[in-house]
Amino acid sequence: MRACLSCALTVALAVVLATLPACTRATPREAEPEPGVPVIVEPVRLGMIRSTISATGIIGTLPGAEFSVVAHEAARIFEITRNVGDAVKSGEVLVRFEFPSLRAQQAVNSAAVKAADLRLRQARLAQERIRSLLASGAASRREMEDADGEAALAEGEVAVAKAAMRASESLGQNTTIRAPFNGTVTERLHNPGDLVGPGDTDPILRLIDPKQVQLTATVPADDITRFAIGATARAVAEGKAIAELLRVVSRPAPEAGATTVTITLAFDTPTDVAPGTQVGVEIDGEQRSNVPLVPAVAVLKDAGKAPEVVVAVGNIAQRRAVVTGLEDSQYVEIRSGLKAGELIITQGHSNLRDGTPISVSSP
Repeated sequence: MRACLSCALTVALAVVLATLPACTRATPREAEPEPGVPVIVEPVRLGMIRSTISATGIIGTLPGAEFSVVAHEAARIFEITRNVGDAVKSGEVLVRFEFPSLRAQQAVNSAAVKAADLRLRQARLAQERIRSLLASGAASRREMEDADGEAALAEGEVAVAKAAMRASESLGQNTTIRAPFNGTVTERLHNPGDLVGPGDTDPILRLIDPKQVQLTATVPADDITRFAIGATARAVAEGKAIAELLRVVSRPAPEAGATTVTITLAFDTPTDVAPGTQVGVEIDGEQRSNVPLVPAVAVLKDAGKAPEVVVAVGNIAQRRAVVTGLEDSQYVEIRSGLKAGELIITQGHSNLRDGTPISVSSP
């Protein structure tokens, strides 16, 4: 009996020892899934979008809305009262001149008038003396005619001298130039002390009426039906931080075969941008409301292929062709291919293929 019990214990011990290695062997671990490509998503939203037509324009003035200060003859600038950008009221002094030859000419003309007046007085005295002598028979008719002729000649000389004086005085009035209308100084080309030549070739100041300024722009003929007269627009000149508002006032139909059309726009408020300045223009076109919109950066465009977006379906990327509509600087209208609320990948989507695992985060 003891022998059997001993044998049984030995067999049990052997079984236990045999099973120990199996119990201590490590259990194999399951393979971890590959991490998804990190992306940023944004939902398709319903909203309003307006297209814009880009163009380049030139600022110009209406007839009579620009004035240049010039000298009527060679002169020295004595004073300039305004700088670029200054507002000016009608009648205010802009420039004063000194004409080097004017004083001398006025002195000559004044002396000529005095000499002619003296000669006329002497001629009239002689005329009266001869007339009295003729009445008493002490002078002949011929002497009377000569005296009358001398007086008439002296009167003519006085008239000529006074006309010359008036001409010099008129020129003297041009020593002070005043603003002909309310406006803004757009250019200052000289300083006090400068010598300037006569006429339009050497202007000193330029003044415009900011209420009489317009913008002329050229747009593609294919875009002319995308906006109407009265459409709003924005123009930005170089160096200006804020866009100026305008409205379309002229939009002619394109001529047969024309590729561009010239339109005109009026400023909503007076501008101080100088005529001749080239500016960029954005004209507001068609508008649609309550349509699906996606960020412009989300739309992938390859030549010869329909536009695509990459949709986040759970943790998987799905490339999808779409039909686009209006576009502005930020958003694109989706005519078909997407529904509001779907998540569109906006960053990290350019090289994603269908079925690529992704790790989604919101902006």
